[in-house]
Amino acid sequence: MKSKLLFALLTFTLLFSACVTEYHAILSKNTRVLFVDGSIIENTEATFYITQSFPLNVSGIPSEAFVNDAILQIIDSNGNVSEPAISLGRGAYRIRIGELDANVEYGIRIERDGEIFLSTLSRPLITPEIDSISFRQNSNGTVSIHVSTHDDTGDARFFLWNYVEDWEIRAFMPTSIFFNPQNREFYLDSSYPFQRCWKHHNSDRFLLGSTEALSENRLINHQLYEHSVEDDRFSRLHSILVTQRAISRGAYEFFENLRQQNEGMGGIFTPQPTEVLGNIRNTTNPEQRVLGYVGVVKNISQKRFFLDAGSINRPPIDRSCNRVFLSGEGGLTILPPEENARLYESGLRPSRLHAPSLDGGRILPAEWALIHCTDCREMGGTLERPDFWPGGDW
Repeated sequence: MKSKLLFALLTFTLLFSACVTEYHAILSKNTRVLFVDGSIIENTEATFYITQSFPLNVSGIPSEAFVNDAILQIIDSNGNVSEPAISLGRGAYRIRIGELDANVEYGIRIERDGEIFLSTLSRPLITPEIDSISFRQNSNGTVSIHVSTHDDTGDARFFLWNYVEDWEIRAFMPTSIFFNPQNREFYLDSSYPFQRCWKHHNSDRFLLGSTEALSENRLINHQLYEHSVEDDRFSRLHSILVTQRAISRGAYEFFENLRQQNEGMGGIFTPQPTEVLGNIRNTTNPEQRVLGYVGVVKNISQKRFFLDAGSINRPPIDRSCNRVFLSGEGGLTILPPEENARLYESGLRPSRLHAPSLDGGRILPAEWALIHCTDCREMGGTLERPDFWPGGDW
C-alpha cells in the first residue's frame, strides 16, 4: 500500500534564496526519506537545509521533521574538509564558501547518527550573464516575462532560474481625513499615508531551460512566467529581479523530473512517478533514500527589470469604490459621533475632506467609502518601500 508523505517545511527551497515550492512524494508507508537542499556557490554564506519526510495526516509540521543534529561540511577532491556548518535550527545550516578552484571537484559530507552521506563531487560551473529581461503582452490576455542569455564557451547549456517580484499599488480613493474611533473625532494627515503600498512575491516553481537541442548556445526570450494583464502587479510599476544559475545535465534532469512529478500528481491518469533522488547517497546504509541535488558554481547572474503600467494596455480596474455616503446637495450632512462610529465599525472610512472653510474650520468628511478603497494595505500591500525603488511619482 502506498501513502503520500510531504517533506518537512512543506517546501522545497529553491536555489539561493528563500523561494520555495511544495513537493509531494509518493512513498511506501513506512519509508523515511532524508531531504538535503543547497548549493555550493563561491564566496557566499551558503545555507543548506536537511529535513525528513512525515505523513500528510500529521497536523502541522512536527519538530522531528527538522534535522538539527547533523554535521555538514564541504569536501573536495584534494581531500580537504571544511569546518562544520553552523546549525541555525529548523533544519538550516550555514557555512562560509571561499574561492573555488576550477580544476578541483567539490561536494558535501553529512554525518548523522553514525551514518555518512556524501554528494557526488563536481567541478564548479561558470554562469553566464543574463543578456536581457523582457515582457510581452499576449493575445490571451496575459503579460509574460522572458529571459535571454548565451554562453560563447559552450560550457553552460542547462539553466535554473528564480525571480523576485515587487510592485506598487495605489488606493483608489486616497484620503487625508481620518476618524479616531477612541475619541470619535476626525483628524487630518496631508501626507496621504495609506495611498501607496508595495507587494512582494518569490517564485515558487522550478524554472528550467536548455540549449542542448539548439544549433547555437543561446536562449532568446525564454518565458519564465505570465500573469493576467488585469493583475494588480501591472497597475503602476512592477520590478522583476531574475537570478540565473548554470547547472549540470544531471541537475537539469533531476529538477525536470521533480517538476513533472509535482505538477502531474493527482489525476487518475497520471503516470506513476519515476525515481527522483539526485546526487546524494548514504554511504553507510545504501538502502536509505536521500533526495536532493547539490550543485557547484563559481557564480550566479542577476538582472532587474522594471515594467511600468504605461507600457501595456489594460482595462480599468473595478474595485467597487463608489461613494457610500455623500453630503447632501447644497450643504453638509453632519452626523452625530455615534453614527460616525457605526460607519467606521461597518468597514467604511472617510474618503474625502469637506472644505473646512464652509463650516467654520471644522474637520468633517464629505463622503465615506469602503476601507479597501482608501487604504492600500487592505489590498494586501505593505507601506514599506523597497530600498531599490526609483524616485518620482509613477
